[in-house]
Amino acid sequence: MTGQTRKLELQLFGSFFCRWSDGEPLEVRGAKHRALLAILATAPNGTHTRAWVRETLWMLSGEDLGRASLRRSLSDLRKLFGAEFDRLFRTSNIDIQLNLDHVDLIGDAADGIFLDGLSLAEPGFRDWLKQKRHHYKRDSGAMLLAARAGVAPKLAILPFLPRMRTEDERHLADLLAMEISRTMSRSRLIDVICHLSSRRLNARVLDLTEIRETLGFDYVVYGSVFLEDGVFRVAADLADAESGRLIWSEDFGGKMRELVSGQTNMVADISRRIGHGVLTASVELAQSRPASDIQSHALLMSAVTLMHGLHKPDFLRSKAYLEELISRMPDQAALHAWLAKWYILAASQGWSAAGRTQQLAVDSASRALDHDPKCAFSLAVDGMVHSHSGSDDATVVDRFEQSLQTDPNQALAWLLYSRHQMFLGNGEEALAFADRACMLSPYDPHQYFYDLLRACAKSVCGDYEGALELADASLSANPRHTSTHRVKTIALASMGREAEARAAADQLLRWEPGLTIRSYLQNHPSGGGGLTQSWAEALRFAGIPET
Repeated sequence: MTGQTRKLELQLFGSFFCRWSDGEPLEVRGAKHRALLAILATAPNGTHTRAWVRETLWMLSGEDLGRASLRRSLSDLRKLFGAEFDRLFRTSNIDIQLNLDHVDLIGDAADGIFLDGLSLAEPGFRDWLKQKRHHYKRDSGAMLLAARAGVAPKLAILPFLPRMRTEDERHLADLLAMEISRTMSRSRLIDVICHLSSRRLNARVLDLTEIRETLGFDYVVYGSVFLEDGVFRVAADLADAESGRLIWSEDFGGKMRELVSGQTNMVADISRRIGHGVLTASVELAQSRPASDIQSHALLMSAVTLMHGLHKPDFLRSKAYLEELISRMPDQAALHAWLAKWYILAASQGWSAAGRTQQLAVDSASRALDHDPKCAFSLAVDGMVHSHSGSDDATVVDRFEQSLQTDPNQALAWLLYSRHQMFLGNGEEALAFADRACMLSPYDPHQYFYDLLRACAKSVCGDYEGALELADASLSANPRHTSTHRVKTIALASMGREAEARAAADQLLRWEPGLTIRSYLQNHPSGGGGLTQSWAEALRFAGIPET
């Protein structure tokens, strides 16, 4: 077998062993050399940043000595692998990659403990090894169950009560509960109890404590329906199951034939109100008590809500909530991914040093994938992080493709993939991906973000009227979001509506007073390409200062 075709075989379960696929052994003597190979071989795409590796394997040495030790270890591996080193490894000032196309991992957990006998004093490595051993003890089904366990709030839609108790009203009551359950089940932030499980409960003798113990939910929707001459009215309530507090109570109505034929938005309106009600209740709860006293599901909902509100004091509080959650559930991949996204948003808003924050985002995303390499949400966020860090397009696209192969219905992956296509100037692909995301999550509590990216995609396609319409819709839900103000300003300027563009620019500068054309070009994730230059010219036309 030639050197160009043979692969590196690594045995990581039981005692570490390394050889070429043609049978030639390779003696890797140093414990940290073995650890480095194992870390890269089990990393997403075989890649970790130099900073992460240094902190994991040489944190006790200090930063300067740690850098030197990492360089020396790579030099030792180059001597070991000889001419094969450049085929197996890619190194840069930022990261280190082991080409997994040329590596086979042999054996599995049946062969022994992961890296049995490999022991280092480094606390970072000990944490990594503990996480990996825990990971390999669990089967994929258990991992899927644990991915949201204790984090996502559980919602039950109880059967609505027929006021007149007629057969038609009973059918209507069941239909409404089923449709609302189906619609809410599309949320990526809320777990919905199966309609058939909720159906057997008697809402006439509603005892929240008893029902909560039966189904284990956190929020409940219940109410009544009245039907007469083809016209119906619905009285719906949303309550906190633990405290019994009524979060909201509203009336809805419509024509029966429109509901059956799908010509009414009533179910969508109720579902949207439920989502916002749960988010609002979570934020209020989190703000009223110390983070350590708040239930995990309420902390997560509050953290995500405050993160996307982009009001700086709330934004900073959301990080504290995520850190509290991670201290409770350090193995939850999605929590580390949310923290990575927080760092990206912090850098985008200019609220922290870009370089340092970018590195923290990379580290958090890597941590998420270390816990669960197949978590679709974590892969999507990692793609977003790589897009911001200026990684090559192939790496970014690979992350989004992996996410969508794992879960084709992951709305956020489609949305962030749309964003990357937009930066590449691929307007049609960006719009198609954004539309797909909206279809998968039509009543997302953060619909403004979906509208923003669709507006951006339409702008890339030259549909500035469509971009303006979506930007206005996004701003009606989140008037402080500076990216949306930029899109609106660019759309108006691109249509030559100078007076309106200048008014929009004034509003933009109110929320982002330090914005200049120079800072815009320097900080834009797509770099200074033609698309960014054209948008900068539109902002210049609207009156944004040069420096």
